Amino acid sequence: MLIRKLVQAAVVGTVLSSAGIAFADDMTAEWSMMQESIRVAELCRGMTHDRAAWAKMGPMLDAKVNHEIGAGERLSLIESAKHDARILVSMHGCGSDDAQNMLKSYDEMMSQ
Repeated sequence: MLIRKLVQAAVVGTVLSSAGIAFADDMTAEWSMMQESIRVAELCRGMTHDRAAWAKMGPMLDAKVNHEIGAGERLSLIESAKHDARILVSMHGCGSDDAQNMLKSYDEMMSQ
């Protein structure tokens, strides 16, 4: 009986841990997509974001992912988003469906 309860507890712990990892991965993916949409907007619309714009966007981005992403990981994700945005725009252009979806996401994010 005790062994069965220990095994059940271990299984429950593993499932909950996996769910936590999946949640963190979802947050990372969402935050990365938001960063990439900002970079695509800069590339496709010839815009830049000044300090005031980033001061507005930073807390908004962090709030959307419940402040789950640490500073070190954010820096890595920002660089990846920049790279991915450059590749998207250079290979497929600003008129591509993917770029247009990113621009739509950017507009929705900025309208909040």
